Amino acid sequence: MTILRWKGIEVSGGALLLGALLYYFDDQGLFLLSMLACAIHELGHILAILALGGQVTRLRLTCVGAEMRLSARHAIGHMGQVLAALSGPLVNLAAGLLSVRLLGEKGWCFAGINLALGAFNLLPAGCLDGGRALRFMLGPLLGDDGAARFLDILACALAAGLLAGTLVLLWYGTLNLTLPLLSIWLLAGSLGGKKYLHLSRRRGRILRTQ
Repeated sequence: MTILRWKGIEVSGGALLLGALLYYFDDQGLFLLSMLACAIHELGHILAILALGGQVTRLRLTCVGAEMRLSARHAIGHMGQVLAALSGPLVNLAAGLLSVRLLGEKGWCFAGINLALGAFNLLPAGCLDGGRALRFMLGPLLGDDGAARFLDILACALAAGLLAGTLVLLWYGTLNLTLPLLSIWLLAGSLGGKKYLHLSRRRGRILRTQ
């Protein structure tokens, strides 16, 4: 459900709730730096789409990431979609390295956030940029449905790996809730977004980013 709407930007209630919770439990002052890294990430996607001749008609922020609707009149093709998907993580990696180069030790924290965000988004899950790029690369070979099924299998494998890591840590006496929460998030983002993408197909292609 959309709570805020301004021109082509929409913010869901889930995104606002998640942001409020993260801000409330942030006792290390990382919230603003993380939001800045996310903004850099999305800006990388948008600039790449514009450079490729595309047009973003809507940006929707949800609790599982961002969804960009691209204009059907300004198609950027399969390889353009690959480049647009990878641009966000690559900009984060570049921002992380640049912050260390320019700020030294003072930039380590911001660099770590950018590097973690960029590396995580390169994982081959359907709800992440790496999975999105892989889907468009496999599309001509397997078809859209075949590529989507392959990414579903990868998402389930990644989720299973995270749950296995949770059990290993628990075996050694450490309870870590981050890994199972990430596994649930991966499955929800990868499998739960299919209905939305199907319903939106006629109104322009969706580029889902994180």
